[in-house]
Amino acid sequence: MAFAQDSETEDYKQQPHSFPEYSENYTKNLFAPKVKPGKTFYVSVNNGNDKNKGTKKSPFKSIEAARDAIRNLKASSGLPKGGIHVILLKGTYNIESTIEFTSEDTGTSTSPIVYKGEKKGEVILTGGVGIDTKRFQVVSDEVLLNRLHPKAKGNVISVDLSKDNLASYFPGDGKYGQIALDGHMLQLAQWPNRGYHHIAKIHERGPTTRWLKPGEKPMGYSKENPTGGKFSFKEELSPLVQAEFERTGDMYAQGYFHNDWYFQHEPVGTVNEDVIQLLHHTRYGIVNKIKSIPRRVRLFNVLAELDQPGEWYFDKKEQRLYVWPIKGFEPGKSTIRFIGTKNKSINDSYAQPGDAKTKQPALSLIAMENTSYFTLSDFIIENTGNLAISIKGGEYNLLASNIIRNGAGMGVKIKDGKYNGITGCDFYALYAAFSISGGNYKTLEKSNNFATNNIIRNCRYRGYGVISLSGVGIYFAHNLLHSMNGAVVYNTTNLLMEYNEFYNIGYEMGDFNVAYCGANWYTMNNVLRYNFVHHLIEPGGHPVAAFRNDDGGAGLKIYGNVFYRPGRGSSQFDGPLNDFQNNITMDSYMAWWTLKKDTTKEAIQKKWDQLASVYGHELPKGDKGDFIYIMEQLIGGKGWLKSPWKDTFPELKAMIETNPWAQTFGNVNLNYMNKVRNPFHIHGGSGTIEGMESKKKGRFKDLPLEGSFELPVEIDLDAFEDISALDFRFKKGFKPMKSFKPIPFEKIGLIKDDFRKKPLDKKVYRSQIYERFKNEKGGRYNAKIVSARYPLPDYLK
Repeated sequence: MAFAQDSETEDYKQQPHSFPEYSENYTKNLFAPKVKPGKTFYVSVNNGNDKNKGTKKSPFKSIEAARDAIRNLKASSGLPKGGIHVILLKGTYNIESTIEFTSEDTGTSTSPIVYKGEKKGEVILTGGVGIDTKRFQVVSDEVLLNRLHPKAKGNVISVDLSKDNLASYFPGDGKYGQIALDGHMLQLAQWPNRGYHHIAKIHERGPTTRWLKPGEKPMGYSKENPTGGKFSFKEELSPLVQAEFERTGDMYAQGYFHNDWYFQHEPVGTVNEDVIQLLHHTRYGIVNKIKSIPRRVRLFNVLAELDQPGEWYFDKKEQRLYVWPIKGFEPGKSTIRFIGTKNKSINDSYAQPGDAKTKQPALSLIAMENTSYFTLSDFIIENTGNLAISIKGGEYNLLASNIIRNGAGMGVKIKDGKYNGITGCDFYALYAAFSISGGNYKTLEKSNNFATNNIIRNCRYRGYGVISLSGVGIYFAHNLLHSMNGAVVYNTTNLLMEYNEFYNIGYEMGDFNVAYCGANWYTMNNVLRYNFVHHLIEPGGHPVAAFRNDDGGAGLKIYGNVFYRPGRGSSQFDGPLNDFQNNITMDSYMAWWTLKKDTTKEAIQKKWDQLASVYGHELPKGDKGDFIYIMEQLIGGKGWLKSPWKDTFPELKAMIETNPWAQTFGNVNLNYMNKVRNPFHIHGGSGTIEGMESKKKGRFKDLPLEGSFELPVEIDLDAFEDISALDFRFKKGFKPMKSFKPIPFEKIGLIKDDFRKKPLDKKVYRSQIYERFKNEKGGRYNAKIVSARYPLPDYLK
């Protein structure tokens, strides 16, 4: 049996986060004490009445009635010791307007308020609006049949909605709404059903906006005179598509027209035989940027491509809905719900969640503002619009053991307060899962807001934002994320992200990472440790790697993680005060990707001069890269020279005074590798879009002297318990190199606790993942391999 030999490396100063007990700074008092309730109210949608007493034999009908009963009790006699539980009995509760909880509804540490389903999976809180499924008829009209895909004839049902006043749910022109059938989110008809087709020929690049000069306007356009770029597909386009577009004029092209890191959702202007013209300008134009990889595009909102169960289409012109029902559909018994917020922009699904450009409030199914010691648990929360649940302020507000699914927008938004969190929940079939913020950058007061032991999968957002973390003292642990093209973005200080598992994420994007931050110097002491990242794939020409601090960002500590087949590599950063230590990287091109940066006295001064001259003149103040200004907005003028920052992070002052433009004071050492072709990739070009295309390479000696940079040590796979079960615990008898601390691999992933009593069996599902991807080959783009990464909808499994 071959093991890595002991390293002769010197002893290293061990950082606080290298000790397991570092977690206690975040987990101590994370959850409020559990107590036996002093009183219980009951709610039943099936046989309740809001005039009842709220007992099990005489339950309320609505959640609001129970809420008001608690308010009255508090006003008259106060909360009983042990607090109050509100038990919702089995049934589906249609929520027609936001249920609001305020400081009136708050509990205490000894008298908490808990709303919970009687049994997990049997109590559903649903938004949206339903329709009687008896109204649907199999499409038989000859004119309508001729619009359908040949596969769809005889399988598709439809209903005329022209008299239902539901147009606001399906506005068209890029906002197509969402539909759920019997608890499953359905897919809007598109071509192809999963993944993308490919551009065979670019006829015209089309006008762009990326390089417009100040005051210069984009090229004009109209529906009668489209001016966008033109292209043809490699795959054969049905003639039905052209006829459909000529009738409706409402179709979009989605995909990667220029680079593999920039997803676009562009209106179609014309369809002329096999040539598609976009309606107007795009940011970069249609360009075959990487010659070895064709541009990937699909058509969206296409009735002629409704060709499998679970797809739907709304004909905006004729106000007719088409659905290919899924298995188990029964007219009259099955439920179809239209998802959104009536008379609002219900589905801005192609903008960042909470993007100010929408100018719409995040209307939620349930809103909790300034509540405390308040819990929602054991519900299915589904069919929501912009937001399912919002929590603002207060402390010890908890969402536990819920399923949050089928949303046009985000699942949960937690803002401010302390010890507010999400645990033991499942998020899927949403646009984005959740955002968490809190704490005070200036005072470094921690929020201790958290997300633990959750499953996040199959969300539609592409890029960074399925999960958003911001603020001070956020805790993100024991979560399982998989099967989607979006992941975690964080702009935080004192973040701890530990014991999480990530796999099969970002399979359609290039220049992507499962956890990403960047371009800031205040992001100090963000610790990503004891995580397991595996089976990523690089579909495009730009690097896909696990963890990244982009654009010269500072303060990331990547420690004690296991990376197995993590795409191009394990980590990417090129800024100061970033560490990559005590990690294991296996089957990858690289362990660390970085850029050649400025290290000479003259080059450093030139960067300071550029910062002083560009921002506010050529670029607006606060634009990415305006490091000092951005930092001072949060921590105050020269905040790094004042308490508490100067005392907590003295290294920030030293970095700024030495060289903040390189990997200054970084530590890349004490790492293991197996089957890693280029342990350190030091890119010789710039970090710009054009510079990333450079073939120049840096050298080891280009790294700054103020740091420790050592190549990983080889390790044999025989050192681990069971590769086929993705069990990367060290075998008994293996002696790691000097100063390397064993990784508590057995603790990574979901855990069994009061809020998740039956976690997935790690050995079973990890063995299945290993077998699924065992023979998958990386390297050049392969459409078949990438398409196989897309998860089937639950109703097709």
